[in-house]
Amino acid sequence: MIVALDRQHVGKPGKRIDDLGAWGDLDGDGEYSDVLESEAIWTGIISLHAEMELRRLGHSVYPMSHGRYSQRHRDANSARVDVYIALHLNSLTGGRRTRSGQSANYAAVFYDGRSSRNNGPALADAIGAELGKLPAIGSRVRIWPAKGTDWTSRAFSTIRGVNAPAICFEPAFLDYAPHQEAFFQDADSVSVLGQALARGIHAWGQAREIA
Repeated sequence: MIVALDRQHVGKPGKRIDDLGAWGDLDGDGEYSDVLESEAIWTGIISLHAEMELRRLGHSVYPMSHGRYSQRHRDANSARVDVYIALHLNSLTGGRRTRSGQSANYAAVFYDGRSSRNNGPALADAIGAELGKLPAIGSRVRIWPAKGTDWTSRAFSTIRGVNAPAICFEPAFLDYAPHQEAFFQDADSVSVLGQALARGIHAWGQAREIA
């Protein structure tokens, strides 16, 4: 398979070229100025580990990180990718660190909710199943159809122009609950999120071949 891994936020043209996405006070110092507390840095690490695992499993990878999202979608379509992943690590409370677990107590996998995207739910389920094997996530996986008409509209905008099964991948949040802290220690600790993503895509592809 050809898998497009889109490190979103980075690479937007014009005034958005330095967009680093959401921020979180990961070190607990009350400040959000450390670049290592930004979404775009971590998604790059996750993308690299997902790419390495996908290639090890025998797949081709199309890394993406430049242009408006609509252009990236067109490029993915031109490349005839089999899977498109929009990589995110958002902050649900505007950057405020959450310790209660009420706001960021899960991993989220969004798929294109339009009926013509028949393979989306199965791909999301396969990715969610692999995320659920991580001790820091367990049963806290949420899988949603993304639509342009409700609260999932932002997730929908990240994948809506792609012909292939497409996922908006939110495996953790920068205003994390206590159990997610394990992911934000260093590049090695967050690597498991990319590896789980790759294994989920691989499992979906194998199931599709059998069917």
